[in-house]
Amino acid sequence: MSDHFRLIRHSDRVWHDRFFSFAASIFEGARTFSAWGARGGWVDGYDVFAVVVDDQIVSTVGRQSMRYVINGQERNGYQIGAVATHADHRNRGLARLLMDKVLGELDTPDQPVILFANSSVLDFYPRFGFRRLAQSGFIGHVDVHPAGPLAPSLDLARPTDRAWVADHCAKSSAVGQGFAARDYYPTMLFHLMRQPRIAFRLDSFGAVMIVQQHGDRLLIEDLLATRPFSLTEALPHVCTQPVRTLEFGFHPEAWWPNAERQALDDAGSPLFARGAAVAVKEPIRFPDLAHT
Repeated sequence: MSDHFRLIRHSDRVWHDRFFSFAASIFEGARTFSAWGARGGWVDGYDVFAVVVDDQIVSTVGRQSMRYVINGQERNGYQIGAVATHADHRNRGLARLLMDKVLGELDTPDQPVILFANSSVLDFYPRFGFRRLAQSGFIGHVDVHPAGPLAPSLDLARPTDRAWVADHCAKSSAVGQGFAARDYYPTMLFHLMRQPRIAFRLDSFGAVMIVQQHGDRLLIEDLLATRPFSLTEALPHVCTQPVRTLEFGFHPEAWWPNAERQALDDAGSPLFARGAAVAVKEPIRFPDLAHT
């Protein structure tokens, strides 16, 4: 048995299916990886650091390039995900080896890197300079009723709609200035394929709003806007019944400044950060659909 390191890039397509099969054997619901790849989600900027044994992947760390906004300043950085080792190869230090490789390739020592950890390995990431950051939830109280027909929704099964969303995402501003990201379409696509959500195309507002509605509660998971607009005016076009409570999957600092801040139970997937990302000012809510 021989093992070696392999870096799997966007161009290494012969290895993509091997990674998807490995991920499906480790992560619950990870078959989404394969569907995500089939719809063009694996683009330049996503790399998988892997240990290979006898031509089979046994350990991985995924690295997604990110364009962060941290305390009003744009920074290039990374987000880490898909940290996993096959059960037969654990306790060999493979995850540590791969983490060292990923972090050894940073452009600068303080380059922002984040990850959302599995709750069973919370003591692992601080060994590499990561610090856990507490996030907040945000809600708003409203009285909104549907007005006229719903805005058209995007169907990401259609290549034309996927191309349109990717282009719109690239043109959109960050949803906030505290701690947010820009141009993360591949990551967002993964989430949109994994769980039913509606992506409304609001052309008159220059925006896409991604929502879920449960009774009189409307969860706005993401807002991709090319210009400022009144969220109050847009809401009647994305709800199917009256809304009394808004929930936000991001910090709505500019969109709903009077939002009520609440404690967020993130015990299942806490946020860890290192480098410049540690300096982010509270309150913190990194956009849900930008998580890897």
